[in-house]
Amino acid sequence: MTSKPFKTLEGKVALVTGASSGIGRATAIELARRGAKVVASARRSSELMALVDEIKSEGFEATAVVADINVEQDVIELVDTTVSTYGRIDIAFNNAGTEGEFTPFIDQTTEIYDQIFNANVRGVFWSMKYQAKMMLAQGSGTIINNASMGGVIGFANAGLYIASKHAVLGLTKTASIELFKQGIRVNAVNPGIIDTPFQDRIWPSSEAKDDFAASTVPGRAGVAREVAATVAFLASDDSSFVSGHGLLIDGGYSIA
Repeated sequence: MTSKPFKTLEGKVALVTGASSGIGRATAIELARRGAKVVASARRSSELMALVDEIKSEGFEATAVVADINVEQDVIELVDTTVSTYGRIDIAFNNAGTEGEFTPFIDQTTEIYDQIFNANVRGVFWSMKYQAKMMLAQGSGTIINNASMGGVIGFANAGLYIASKHAVLGLTKTASIELFKQGIRVNAVNPGIIDTPFQDRIWPSSEAKDDFAASTVPGRAGVAREVAATVAFLASDDSSFVSGHGLLIDGGYSIA
């Protein structure tokens, strides 16, 4: 039986991008269960509405906003809608992104580069920029970016994806230095292999995915709620002295 989470985020307003599935979906639910009013955003309307209905069925508050982080005006309007709906924005989890296409380095193309960097770097930059502007106006807030274990180590055939996640950590560290004294903390989570649709897409077979999961210290893949709970910690006052950090959630893979 799963215990109920503490209301560590009661009264807070949280924005989650890429909320229609996987880690984003689990995080939207987790933040709501911990007391936050959640604005869940993604491109897929039906999945978003199902998520919001689930959150509301548990007695919590949530709003769906269809938006594409590849479109700057969508990002601006997403932040504006969050504030016009709930009056502020205390927590932002920038989860939306793409894996692009995993191929050998010499076969990567400009089109794949643009696809990955537009979503994973430019979209995160835009999101952080407009979220931080709003948080500066209210004098507080916390931003958490979804980077990757691949932001601190490398993998063959994933050069552009890996580079994009290193860039997310660079944005995280720089923004933290600039914003911490002004009441805004900026951190990242670095998931390893987590059992989500993302992992199903990047592996050539379920056997290859299972073999990689077995190579972690506990010998299994993580689950989305384990990442969501970590995001909730970084969003809460329990992490008040943590900023500029990329927290690994990888079952010890990167150190083993």
